[in-house]
Amino acid sequence: MKRFPKKMLIAALYAGTAFVIFGMRVGFADTESTSESKEAAIVYSETNDVTSSDSQTIRSNTGETSEDSIDSTSETTSSSNRSETGSTTVDSSTAESEEKSPDNASDSVYDISSGLDPTYRSRSDLKVSLSRSARSVSSVPYISAGDPSTPKQDFIDISSHNGEITVEQFKLIKSYGVSAVVVKLTEATSYRNPLAASQIANAKAAGLIVHAYHYSWFTTEAQAKAEADYFVSYAKQLNLPTSALMVNDIEEPNIKKKADHTQLSKVFENRLKELGYSNTHHYIGVSWVTDNAIDPVALGKNKVWIAQYPYEPQNQKYTDYSAWQWTYNVTFPGINGTFDMNSDYNKYFISQGQGGAINDGRYATVVKDNYTIWQNFSWTKKADSKAYLGQTLQIKVRYEHINGSTYYSLYDNQGNWVGYINSGGVKVADGPQGNWQSKQTYVKFKEPGTIYRDFTFTRTAPITSDMVKNTYKVTGTYHHFDGTYYDSVYDFSGKWIGYIASTKLAVQTNQGPALADGRYVTITSGNYSIWQNFSWKVKASSKDYLNKTVLAKYRYEHLNGSIYYSLYDQSGTWLGYMNANGTKTANNAGGTAISSGKYVTVTSKNYSIWQNFSWKEKNKSSNFYGQTLQVKVYYNHFNGSTYSSLYDNKGTWLGYINANGTKEASNAAGINQSYHKKITFTQNFPLWQNFSWKQKSTVTNAMKGQTFEARYVYRHFNGSNYLSIYDNKGTWLGYVNESATKVVK
Repeated sequence: MKRFPKKMLIAALYAGTAFVIFGMRVGFADTESTSESKEAAIVYSETNDVTSSDSQTIRSNTGETSEDSIDSTSETTSSSNRSETGSTTVDSSTAESEEKSPDNASDSVYDISSGLDPTYRSRSDLKVSLSRSARSVSSVPYISAGDPSTPKQDFIDISSHNGEITVEQFKLIKSYGVSAVVVKLTEATSYRNPLAASQIANAKAAGLIVHAYHYSWFTTEAQAKAEADYFVSYAKQLNLPTSALMVNDIEEPNIKKKADHTQLSKVFENRLKELGYSNTHHYIGVSWVTDNAIDPVALGKNKVWIAQYPYEPQNQKYTDYSAWQWTYNVTFPGINGTFDMNSDYNKYFISQGQGGAINDGRYATVVKDNYTIWQNFSWTKKADSKAYLGQTLQIKVRYEHINGSTYYSLYDNQGNWVGYINSGGVKVADGPQGNWQSKQTYVKFKEPGTIYRDFTFTRTAPITSDMVKNTYKVTGTYHHFDGTYYDSVYDFSGKWIGYIASTKLAVQTNQGPALADGRYVTITSGNYSIWQNFSWKVKASSKDYLNKTVLAKYRYEHLNGSIYYSLYDQSGTWLGYMNANGTKTANNAGGTAISSGKYVTVTSKNYSIWQNFSWKEKNKSSNFYGQTLQVKVYYNHFNGSTYSSLYDNKGTWLGYINANGTKEASNAAGINQSYHKKITFTQNFPLWQNFSWKQKSTVTNAMKGQTFEARYVYRHFNGSNYLSIYDNKGTWLGYVNESATKVVK
């Protein structure tokens, strides 16, 4: 490593080099440099808070300069930013001004004892800063490429100030272990690196991975989005792939602490993602962190590229960040000037955003059919996950991609590489057997043998000759890494039998075996087909048996998820197969309760009233003969009879009676019962039109002396008897409460 003493004021500016040694000026012409900086050194915009005080270091695009500005003929660049003017000189007064410039960070901003950070070296192309022209006063040493005593030399970053770099020069850079280059594309919304196209093309041709950065000026959300749009527009114009890292270079001293840089950087990042570039980073000088100008934790340290330049760079520092820019003074033999050098900790830069390969070795089953399997991290499609759906593959390595996703590198059991897949498309297994996958089928064992109780294949159980005769159910399967399907087998009591290769099982019909049942069910829906067979030939409709109670002699647990009953009536006639959802299982042959709420009058004295359907007698119908009672529910018994559940007007349950011993009434009055007696009125009661209590007339005093005929009586549920009254001409007068009458001979 070639280094200069710590506090020696020395600089080497290339491509039109000017040496400044203790205030002495020595200038050399650069006939190959460009004049881009003359055109690019413009004020960004008034909206970016470039104040009048800043104008001392900003030259307008008209060529006019302020009193303290540097003339274009004396404009210089730092060791990492090549001059783009014809010739450059810097005098001692300029160097003295640099030490007083507000663009410089004070000793309290960063640790002078250990090194510098980007605050010291403005890299803006929109202004000419004293810190750029005189940054050479730093004592950061010059470092030879490939020096093994330094931190890792993984990637460089360049701008137009590095000038044209040929393919051969990039190849030379690569030969020193450099794997990637980050090219400045844009700044604010008005500057584009005019050399970016050739720098990118030549770097790619040399085999380097190329990423890009944008020098940011935004202090509002609108500006952050506008700058992101500007950055992406140029990136797309240059055909930069979406796998490239897109870096937000947030270092401009003039905007420091003038906004919420953390939040606005997130806005910038999210806008890049919206525009298709999901791999993002943020470049931050260490002083922005120590000054609390930005929060790297909130941004995610794995996405932060930190910059700090030790005076004696030897050990890796800032390893909790994604990458570290540790110098701007690396030289390559035969290439003019110096370069920024960086260590890539997460390998996001020296890869295509996927980071370094992490050894894995686990197994995973492909569970999604709509994922792409990638050939590379430039997103070349290799296959569709649908082609491997259900297969168990090995994850040899994995990648924690900068886009937030994890990608698995999958291999089959022959060692063939399958490709990269997003971890969301697979499910990691706890062994080579893979993951349980749903499978529903009925099977028989083909022959006696062995069944496994785990996937170490050390715990086993026998398959006996008796077991071969029975039917079992497979509820799931495992597609082992070795290619074998192992089915998980259960008996019909739900007892697990074990795992066995599916080739050793004989598949049965989908309805499964007939399982003895023997329960009674009531058909509760009229919208089901009753099937002749499981080829779905219709035999009848459930509406033909609605509310009937039938016997389910057998049931079938079909693989379609439904249970089917094989139904028989009381005479033993087979009715067909019916989905159990159209029935309700009863506790006994009485069937299930069917809601009623109607009224009946007991019309027979010869029926038992039952306590239950085991035929324990509770009462006799003769004790309720002629009474009107309420049927809250009824039962269509398997024997073919209907049984009414009776209640009196006090809510007392009386028992079950065969409906043949009653007659249903149209209302709570009950049915009309023969009376045919002569009566006289004893009170002035209403005469009712109906039992909704619409009044027809009233018994008058004149009517009390007359005789009328009561042809019928209604023994109402409310406990009163109502007589249907006719006069001697046969005219119906209405219903009257029996208590308002007297029978006469």
